[in-house]
Amino acid sequence: MRNLILIIFIGCSLYGCRQELKSNVIDIHKDFVYDSLNNSKDVIVTMHDALFNWDNGYLVDMYFNGYDTLVSAKVFIQDDTFYDKANYHWVSDTSINITLYDSQGDSSITLIAGGTMDGSGSSIEID
Repeated sequence: MRNLILIIFIGCSLYGCRQELKSNVIDIHKDFVYDSLNNSKDVIVTMHDALFNWDNGYLVDMYFNGYDTLVSAKVFIQDDTFYDKANYHWVSDTSINITLYDSQGDSSITLIAGGTMDGSGSSIEID
């Protein structure tokens, strides 16, 4: 029995955890990107000028399986710095660790963004 538990733990460590920590690099788009074909674990980052009467910034839109449907959680980062790429990985079923960066320079910002399983809210924590 102890050997079976050890095999399962090693299997999770080798396969499941690597898959979750897989880093994804995406382009940051200018303004909204409408795509009705989003899947669980998709992330879209868009740059906006004066969104919702706020200053310039970035909207991070992440998709994950909620209680009974695909859920979208959105967070807004108010920042005038230019970023054109994002590197992210999922740290739980509902949250990501994401870095926005300028691929031609040295500017970056790292944060943890998340949502709720029922789609009722989102959160952001900047490193």
